Amino acid sequence: MTEVHKGHCLCGAVQLEGRGAPKLEICHCDMCRRWHGSPAVAASFEQGVHIVQGKDAIQTFQSSDWAERAFCSKCGTTLYYHLTGSDVIHSSQAGLFDLPEGLSIHEEIFVDEQPDYYRFDTDAPRITSAEMFERFEKYEAEQQNND
Repeated sequence: MTEVHKGHCLCGAVQLEGRGAPKLEICHCDMCRRWHGSPAVAASFEQGVHIVQGKDAIQTFQSSDWAERAFCSKCGTTLYYHLTGSDVIHSSQAGLFDLPEGLSIHEEIFVDEQPDYYRFDTDAPRITSAEMFERFEKYEAEQQNND
């Protein structure tokens, strides 16, 4: 049976489900830090994040040529980031979900953009911007092959 992790925005207008085992990642990119006012702590799930209620309350902002960010139009809660042109939501803000105790950081990304005024105490892999863009290109190619 698939694990289901329920989540919602601050006001409850948007209800989400993370399906499958969760993994946590920290994003240090400039855009995430501006979006959150701090690094992003995201949860990804084996079978993605699904919107179960409140699609009409979701607003998106295209933050780059390749991605957009979503937030609740009622309370302003940051919801998720995903690649433009894809309906798949791979990860969302970890704090939205009721997650089990004992999770550890799976990886830190965009570490070359991390400022020197904070550091997480983790042994998780540290992925650079170039390595992340390689992942995006590979994912995009896979999606085109599946169409």
